[in-house]
Amino acid sequence: MSDTETAGSAAPEYSGSGGADYHDDSIANNPLDRALAEDYLAPETVAGLFRQPVRILTAIAAAFMFGIASVTIIDVTGRYAFNNPIPGGVEIIEFLLGLTIFSALPLVTVKRAHITVELFDGFMSDGFKRVREVIVLIASAGMIIFITHRMWSTGLDMLENDDISIHLELPTAPLLFVLCGLSAISAITQIYMVWKYATVDIRQSVEPFRDHHQEEDIV
Repeated sequence: MSDTETAGSAAPEYSGSGGADYHDDSIANNPLDRALAEDYLAPETVAGLFRQPVRILTAIAAAFMFGIASVTIIDVTGRYAFNNPIPGGVEIIEFLLGLTIFSALPLVTVKRAHITVELFDGFMSDGFKRVREVIVLIASAGMIIFITHRMWSTGLDMLENDDISIHLELPTAPLLFVLCGLSAISAITQIYMVWKYATVDIRQSVEPFRDHHQEEDIV
């Protein structure tokens, strides 16, 4: 047997979230190692039909995060080194923070990276967990749809009243409409994930990651 074949046979296999199919006992028995393995799953890996939109949202969210870091550094440096902070810097960061949260929400959804408490998972069967995931996703989609509706209604009121921000005096309605659009994308993503859990074995969506993981171990 060649070195490549030996390395390939020794490589741990991981099926990702949605199926506890761990062929490496060290990963299967160590929750920390399992969590770290799931962290390496890029959202687009499990996005299915939403792979391209998720890839675009990832770039947008990264740009917003970079904007927050840049504005913060420039504002703090200007404030304490030159006594000349960015006018309305705090407001700019607030706007960017809202945009970052809503642009990253679909990414968190497809990766199932929401904060969860697994107190009773050990007592649940795989079938019950699957039903639970569908119920949770439906409830989450309903809440996001409600938030989207309220933001749209508030944006219309702001547009009618010509509301502006306090420091920069920028119209706030366009920003709220953008957040509303991102929230709508999150709701659509939730609905897609409901369909995916109800009709498709979720473990099939991470096969490309498993193959890529094994290739890296061989190299």
